[in-house]
Amino acid sequence: DLYRKVFVFRKDPSDAYVVLRAKLEQPLQNFTVCLRSYTDLTRPYSLFSYATKAQDNEILLFKPKPSEYRLYVGGKFVTFRVPEGRGDWEHICASWESATGIAEFWL
Repeated sequence: DLYRKVFVFRKDPSDAYVVLRAKLEQPLQNFTVCLRSYTDLTRPYSLFSYATKAQDNEILLFKPKPSEYRLYVGGKFVTFRVPEGRGDWEHICASWESATGIAEFWL
């Protein structure tokens, strides 16, 4: 449970990351990931990545530019266009359901 936990990267986080190892007892059928972030970066960056033995970025929440998010699942992605941030904290959630293939994004 990471509720109320914070990871702080004080330098350019191009090589900074956190690894959490989870034990899955069955294949992943759906997921929701929510997080709050703050950055002054204008270059593309990853917010969340879930790796499997077969693929490094099986699930990837990526921000290629200030007005766009991409959610990758199994190598395919959907783009979500958003208003450009105002230099404030952003609270986002992304979800995916395998049965329907529906992906959702909330800002």
